[in-house]
Amino acid sequence: MSLLLSMTGALLLAAVIWVPPALGQDSGVRQVQPGLLVVAPEARGVVTLGSGRAVQLDETGLRVTNGSTLLFRTVRGGSPMSALLGTVEGRDGDRVEQISTVMSNLDIDRLSIKPGEVTWSGRLTNAEQSLPATIVVRLEGARLVVTAEAKGADAVVVHSAQELGTRGRAPGLPERLLRKRAWWVGDGPAPVTDAYSTELGVVVGVGPRGSHRGIDLRRMGHTDLHAWSSSQTLTMTSYRRTVEE
Repeated sequence: MSLLLSMTGALLLAAVIWVPPALGQDSGVRQVQPGLLVVAPEARGVVTLGSGRAVQLDETGLRVTNGSTLLFRTVRGGSPMSALLGTVEGRDGDRVEQISTVMSNLDIDRLSIKPGEVTWSGRLTNAEQSLPATIVVRLEGARLVVTAEAKGADAVVVHSAQELGTRGRAPGLPERLLRKRAWWVGDGPAPVTDAYSTELGVVVGVGPRGSHRGIDLRRMGHTDLHAWSSSQTLTMTSYRRTVEE
């Protein structure tokens, strides 16, 4: 009996260690590890966009706030974005990412500010290649728009932090808590305005129109957002602020 209990315990431990990372592998969304983030001193600091919204990029990542309230953030201490070369094969729920190259180290060297808009510019690199990259955050009425672009890339991954209460929104994702899996957003490349919400009180949409999009929550602390386009657009609407107003 003791031997049986020991074997059962070992199997349960193995399941805890190995099963969660494997969940969602059949989705066809590949895991992409963020690289290093380097931000030049002159490109750091908090930028106010208006209506209480502000954004900051430094070597801890990108943060978007409404007053003292956090709305959105990328993974801490890593690159907020990666560029991919490759393609998506298949259709509907049988799509699979075929990735030949990943450029995930981001070096930001320039900051540009306009009314209601901020742009960070730099390069995404690996050991052999590089592409020009920009992150633009813009205030559009009641919502914020974040555009991550890598010129010449086939796809862009935004490495956002994983927030409590991440819940999918139909029709793009199942209407339930999203944990430890990966999904395609929608059954095809049609646009999805609202993909998911978080306990930060924000609804997040994933674009652009016409691209294949995926969401990956298999790595603890990460919500990696894939868009098969040279630029990815995230829209953020704070429903708590709407209710307050």
